[in-house]
Amino acid sequence: MPMMDMLKGKITLQDWIFVGSVLAVTAGLFVAFFFLVYAGQQLAVADRTKAYDSVTAELLKAQEIDANIDALRENAEKMNDLVSLFEQRLPEKREIPALLRGIERRAKELGLRMQLSSESTRRQANIEVIPYEVTAVGKFHEIITFINMLERDERYFKISEIDIGEEEEGVSEVVFVLSTFRFIQEELGDM
Repeated sequence: MPMMDMLKGKITLQDWIFVGSVLAVTAGLFVAFFFLVYAGQQLAVADRTKAYDSVTAELLKAQEIDANIDALRENAEKMNDLVSLFEQRLPEKREIPALLRGIERRAKELGLRMQLSSESTRRQANIEVIPYEVTAVGKFHEIITFINMLERDERYFKISEIDIGEEEEGVSEVVFVLSTFRFIQEELGDM
């Protein structure tokens, strides 16, 4: 009855060994629990926390997109309208000769003598720039009216490199570059 001796106040070497053994087993169980169970659970908690943070970030991004979806749709609609407008204002290749005849007709109606000479076309992304050198001879007011008419045309024209000569006997000569543009359909696909 060594245990009884300990309870009576007598502590023997066997009692100390017993208490030490119990403490050692308890410490061993604690260490084993910590490394085998608790540490594994901490890693699992860290993984779940990381996954939670990732899902939360994606959710916030989705909520932000959802909040802006109407604005994005409105912008997309405006872009589609703008593209449609440019497609209407930019001629197709087969329309260009008729377009040039119309310009010559308008110049003649204003009393101008006009000569068009084609220049080299250039490509800028999916746009082809089609420039023409225009030489027009007539009264200064008619020349200005003609240039304004071209700038306000339903088709998109760019007028550059304007050189108006001095007026002699009421007649001036103007030389400028008139450019029109067209979408290159082969590269745009089904747009």
